[in-house]
Amino acid sequence: MGTRRAAGGYDPVRIYNSTPFNAFGTVEYASIFCSNDQYSVQREETWQASGRGVCLVTRITATVRTPSGNIAAEPYTSSGTSYSQFAIIQVGPNQFRVTRVVSAARRRRKC
Repeated sequence: MGTRRAAGGYDPVRIYNSTPFNAFGTVEYASIFCSNDQYSVQREETWQASGRGVCLVTRITATVRTPSGNIAAEPYTSSGTSYSQFAIIQVGPNQFRVTRVVSAARRRRKC
């Protein structure tokens, strides 16, 4: 997943839009040597960056296009993460958030 290194750097950022609306935003990276990515993702689709190198993600913004107008989602923020899997989720009426995706697999506890 996110901490696994691809050849030449981290896995590309992937953003799944789990909302019923289209969205767009920016992936911001920690270094001035890394170019931010602008993205647009259709509802229930996934956007993937073309590359990432060794750039750490510091912020991901999203604006969701709803019938009520464009709504800014609560952004994902970090001091710098190597994680690569994120999602735009709806958390209430006209409320959205960008969050990191974690594995749903649970480890078995030894007794």
